[in-house]
Amino acid sequence: MTLNISYQDNISYRRIILVTSTMLVTILAFFSFGIINLFIVNDAQVVPLDFSAAILSVLALLHLEKYKNIAFAAKLATLNIMFFLLFFIYTVGSSHFSMIWTIFLPIFATLANGKKAGLIFSLVFYSLLFTLAYQNIGIWQNGEWLFQDWIRFTFASTVLVIAMYLNESAQEESDSKLQVIRAREQRYIDTLREISIKDELTGLYNRHYYNEMIPKLMNLAKRNNHYITFFILDIDYFKNYNDEYGHIKGDETLKLVAKTIQEHIHRGDDFVFRLGGEEFAGIIISDNYEKTHAWVMNLCKIIEDLQIEHSASKISQYVTASIGVATISHAKDHTMDHLYSFADKALYEAKNKGRNRSELSLQCN
Repeated sequence: MTLNISYQDNISYRRIILVTSTMLVTILAFFSFGIINLFIVNDAQVVPLDFSAAILSVLALLHLEKYKNIAFAAKLATLNIMFFLLFFIYTVGSSHFSMIWTIFLPIFATLANGKKAGLIFSLVFYSLLFTLAYQNIGIWQNGEWLFQDWIRFTFASTVLVIAMYLNESAQEESDSKLQVIRAREQRYIDTLREISIKDELTGLYNRHYYNEMIPKLMNLAKRNNHYITFFILDIDYFKNYNDEYGHIKGDETLKLVAKTIQEHIHRGDDFVFRLGGEEFAGIIISDNYEKTHAWVMNLCKIIEDLQIEHSASKISQYVTASIGVATISHAKDHTMDHLYSFADKALYEAKNKGRNRSELSLQCN
């Protein structure tokens, strides 16, 4: 049986392994004890107990497989073992080293349930067991179970419970610190990843991420039987803008234009990139390329409507942009290099026709 249960830390993983393996072992052990006691030892008193414990372990394992609730399974397994041991001791007394089996309960209870729940299980178990053992002083082992034996057993069991509690406390504290360190490291990794794929000035994806995402987006369009539209946007006369207003003002304008493009193209499968300088690009996946074309081409008006003063422009008193657009179907035998080339030629045509406009490539329709 394979249990597909997720875990987020070392302790959770340890508990999953411990509980599942313990239930598998107890199923085998209890069934084996039942058969041995039934056919070999002829001890009919404990046979129902053996088979009942085995069946409960099977039910607990099936519940864990179905609902993936490791906490509930751990408690169920602990209760099963606890009641089995209590009834076992009640039935056979302290003969044949039966009391030695009781050390398994606090160990399993603490490791499987954590320090608090494990301590509660252990206290309940030993409260009942100590009472039972005390009541049988002078009875068990043909009267050789003495008060001194009860004291030694009580003391040793108490030390075990305390030791398990302290050990689990240290383990949980260590694991908690480790999780904090791992979370901090993951934040550093995420930050470095963000830096590596984002343009520092505008916050858009950079050319490196563009090269990384292109194959994935092409495959996505093919899988969904969609069109993939690529556009290149270039701010008109931006060199003149920098010469007139300075590079600081130029950077502010680039950031504002980038933000405007990103706000206009914001679906989950759409991406906007800064290719370099005043050149931006975007990729849009859709099932209606005509709407996509109209959507992209509207960017020219949106950018001019920002009314960013540009006295050095030859076509407008405000900052404007030219756009080249190209679309291919997944069924077309084109690569992204073809698409980039088509969009670049469309951009060149938009500039030749006076700028502040968009042009659609006809080569890939």
